[in-house]
Amino acid sequence: MQIQRIGTFQLFTMVVLSQLGSAIVLGIGLDAKKDGWIALLVGTICGIGLFLLYSYSYQLSGERDGLLNMLQKAFNRPISRILAFLYYGYFLYLAARVTADFSFFINEVLLININLSSWIIKATILLLVAYICYLGIETIGRTSENLFFLMLSFILLVIILMFFQEQFDFNHLRPILENGWMPILHTVFPTIITFPFGESIVFLCFFQFLSSFSPFLKRGWLSILISGVLLIFAAILNVGVLTADLAQSFNFPFIKTIEHINFLNFIRHVELLAVLVFMIGGLIKILLFAYAGITGMSELFNLKSYNKMIIPLLAIVYLICVLFMKSYVIHIYIGLKVIPVYVHLFFQIFIPFLFFISLLIKKQMKQAKPKGN
Repeated sequence: MQIQRIGTFQLFTMVVLSQLGSAIVLGIGLDAKKDGWIALLVGTICGIGLFLLYSYSYQLSGERDGLLNMLQKAFNRPISRILAFLYYGYFLYLAARVTADFSFFINEVLLININLSSWIIKATILLLVAYICYLGIETIGRTSENLFFLMLSFILLVIILMFFQEQFDFNHLRPILENGWMPILHTVFPTIITFPFGESIVFLCFFQFLSSFSPFLKRGWLSILISGVLLIFAAILNVGVLTADLAQSFNFPFIKTIEHINFLNFIRHVELLAVLVFMIGGLIKILLFAYAGITGMSELFNLKSYNKMIIPLLAIVYLICVLFMKSYVIHIYIGLKVIPVYVHLFFQIFIPFLFFISLLIKKQMKQAKPKGN
């Protein structure tokens, strides 16, 4: 199978879009009420730390390695293959979760008066994902690069316009730290640190496609910073316009915030455009998780081409969406309260930390070994 390549900036845009993805529409951080922006600030700093952990782990393992080979260098063969299988399954499960997120999103916001079954929406999304996965990582990279400026420009425009709206009131954000640091820390850990920042673990499957990893190692963390700053502004707008309690009552608070935009009676009713723009981030996020899971499983089972795995694995993703993600309330509760504690921490922090320590020890042992031996 011919190895495809992506550019440093393309991967940079993929990180930003995937981090924004469903996080910006779900309005994360509201568990900390009016201090949600502080929780996101702390989460962004932690997210940068995690991303650097993943990046330096990749550098320690040696460039051009996929996740399977990296795990094999850190652990013995049976353990590494089991962990690889679990990771690829984890990525496919996250693809299912994000697909469900945007199925609910489209149904509630875009198709308000249209009775369209959610299974049709999920099938349509995954068929598009299947097609782009078939085209390969270079297509995903170009798609992300082209859509990045559209999404970034729209979000910046919304942020600027919202600060000039009468409905925005800084008093809704005061007093700062009214309930102390504990609500903030409980919101950051384990929720915000794992969603969305810890989900950047998936890029251990994509570093191998870079022509050169060194430039990305120096500046890649800025992608987490940019997405974090945008999420912070979104949180400030949600509370500043809606108040913390009202924002928490909506499934998609940022859309409700955007509905208040009315600039000189000229720029208004942009929420439908917002839905289409935010779907960009969702599509990229689903693509990344799906592609990582599909190509990883193909490598694990020694298949020459991953194309044969696209339809079977995405069919499993679809069944997970349809059978186990029917209720939005249950879906969100599991995604924000259960999965971060019992799943995300294991895959995003515990194993990567052991992985990094193992590679570091092996590197030091190799350097300490006499050259004559």
